[in-house]
Amino acid sequence: MPCPNYRRKRTISKAFRVSREENECIELLAKAAGVTQQEYIMTKIENKEFTVVPDLRTYKMLRDSMHQVYQELCRLRDCSVMDERLIARIELLSEFFVHIAGDNARCELNEEDALIADMKRG
Repeated sequence: MPCPNYRRKRTISKAFRVSREENECIELLAKAAGVTQQEYIMTKIENKEFTVVPDLRTYKMLRDSMHQVYQELCRLRDCSVMDERLIARIELLSEFFVHIAGDNARCELNEEDALIADMKRG
């Protein structure tokens, strides 16, 4: 049945199934980019990149997502049983924080490793 609004640009509907982990990833990435999930998916299909300009909304979204991860981590008694969904979310959020910090962000562990490597035994 044709769309009642003939001026509408997109008249075909596509649907596909994703896992819970994939859904959370798409939602998080779209929110961080400040676009709808459809816009995010279409941009990725077209091999385009988003430039996320961190603003207050982005920081709040990341803070809330990180708080959820923190709550899940607090519940764990044995970290060897972390589910893949939590690990994927931690990795995704970590990438966001690194990219927001910019190229000048330095990892303290890398600096410590460099200091240890430069140490000489006397």
